[in-house]
Amino acid sequence: MWDDESVKRTLGIRDKKILWERAGHKCEACGKELDFTEMQVGHKTAASKGGRATLRNCVCLCYRCNNLQGTDSWNTFLKKMGKEPEGAKTKEILKGLSIQKFKFLAQKYNVKVKGSVEGGLFGDYQRPPSKTQYVNALAKQISEKDISSGLKEIPEPVKKKSKRRRLDWF
Repeated sequence: MWDDESVKRTLGIRDKKILWERAGHKCEACGKELDFTEMQVGHKTAASKGGRATLRNCVCLCYRCNNLQGTDSWNTFLKKMGKEPEGAKTKEILKGLSIQKFKFLAQKYNVKVKGSVEGGLFGDYQRPPSKTQYVNALAKQISEKDISSGLKEIPEPVKKKSKRRRLDWF
């Protein structure tokens, strides 16, 4: 009947110190210098929306920015503040590429991209990765500079000459 497990909604002192150091003693939203005692822990995904108190999901914020964020996601909050979310430009560049270029970049920078497993009538089979899966995987690991330098190395595909068929059927 009663749930005995307590839900951890904030970080411990050690993790807060790590977060504060990672942020360079500044608010990650507005850039204001912060003392450790002034720092507040914000969440990229709010606890009310399934976020957890982990270093990966937490950000170092000042009091004002923490209150402004509320339960908005980190990317939504940054957009409201007039800032571009991390990796947004990279994703836009990647969205315009072909599957061949995705495969080349993934192989060059050793990024593993898995397709989805689908169940069929005769058993499960592995589908190749979609463009969205490539974009999300590559955007986490490479930068805009990596994309432009990596694409310069792609060999141009050799165009095959098409053979014309004679129609002698009439």
